[in-house]
Amino acid sequence: MSYKNYFILLSSILLALITLSFFLPLLSYQEARRIVIVQEGFLRLSLIPTFNGEPYFTKPPLYTWISLPFFAIGYPWGGEIFTMRLISILCYVGVSYLLYLILKKDIRKTLLTLLILLSSFRFFSFLFRIDLEPLFIFFTTLNFYFLLKHRENPIPFNSYLFYISFTLAFLVRGPLHFFLIPALLFLAITLRDKGLLRLLYFLPGWAIFIILITPWFLYGYLVYGKEVFSHLLQTDLAERLTAKGDPFYYYIKAFVLNFAPYLFLTLYGFRSLKKVFRETEVEGKIYLGSFTIPIILLSFTGEKFDKYLLFLYPLASLFFANILLKLYNERILFGLGLIMVLLNFIFISGIHLHQRGEINFKMSLWKKNLLPKENYHFFKEVPSFALYLLKKPCPIIREEDSIKELKRGSFLISSSEIKDLTPKLVLPDPYKKGKFWYVYER
Repeated sequence: MSYKNYFILLSSILLALITLSFFLPLLSYQEARRIVIVQEGFLRLSLIPTFNGEPYFTKPPLYTWISLPFFAIGYPWGGEIFTMRLISILCYVGVSYLLYLILKKDIRKTLLTLLILLSSFRFFSFLFRIDLEPLFIFFTTLNFYFLLKHRENPIPFNSYLFYISFTLAFLVRGPLHFFLIPALLFLAITLRDKGLLRLLYFLPGWAIFIILITPWFLYGYLVYGKEVFSHLLQTDLAERLTAKGDPFYYYIKAFVLNFAPYLFLTLYGFRSLKKVFRETEVEGKIYLGSFTIPIILLSFTGEKFDKYLLFLYPLASLFFANILLKLYNERILFGLGLIMVLLNFIFISGIHLHQRGEINFKMSLWKKNLLPKENYHFFKEVPSFALYLLKKPCPIIREEDSIKELKRGSFLISSSEIKDLTPKLVLPDPYKKGKFWYVYER
């Protein structure tokens, strides 16, 4: 099969996924939460993200800001879920083009890199998900592209672009990509790359980073106080770094599962691997260090989530494509990659098509019974999908004693039954089987 036919097939898969995403409802609590944050900003005509009317500073605001025009395009005709999914799809297309540029527009290497990357089940599953990860992956890949551009041509302009893209990635999901810095520093020292070392110590670049991120945090502190950052500092940073629970090998296992066929082929060619690696250009060694060192460092953290590795997967794919093309016949590699991508496509499409009917049915019950004009309250837990349907913030009641103070005609939504009260409605949770929500009328 020619390279052109491979690209036509990948484009057909992408088109099929775009078509599928048009018919999909919100698929998880996380998707509902993301779209509610954007919806509230759109309805309030505000750039300050909120969730249920409360300022949302758990994540930086760039994903919300970029999402607003997409939401605005879909909202008038009820297609905002689809247009929000387009952000992730466009990010993946952007990552594909960046890999093409990183590989000096080499069609063969680009195609194999994409096949390896899309062979990762976890990476593939985020292709049309309403989530900030695809945008973060795009900016970190863009950052890596400018790193390589700087190595080719170490002019200040490329240095500034490196730090601007680094800052944009931070403004999407925070400091996760900081784990790349020790890796790059290690590579600069071991490879005796003075240009890379100068880039990492480029003070005007760090000044740009600080100047661009400071206004957001300063605004939050001055307007809402330091408490607005409590979740970010305590949960997203302190607990994720120090909490005990997930084993040390969690990330290594996640990586192996996502790249098992290519890792096996690499190790299988061990006899030739040493010679190939010695002959590998510096870029290949940078690919290797840029994903292995962050994975090792992340393994020392506490609470672990496999999606935290996704921004490293394009770099891993670059490495595997670079090495495997020197070890094996390309027809074997392309055939294997195509089979893996097709399996992911069939499996993920099948899962979502199966979910679609059940979620749509349960959400139809909520749409039928929720009355946006009525006065609703939540008891302890906030159902993000209900917020999306109501299109307005609802007060939270945290103590049972406070229920008595509700006005007559008010409704209370609770994930558990409340003593001495009879629910008017019992609605199924759209995402968790066996879970129900109880709607009480005061």
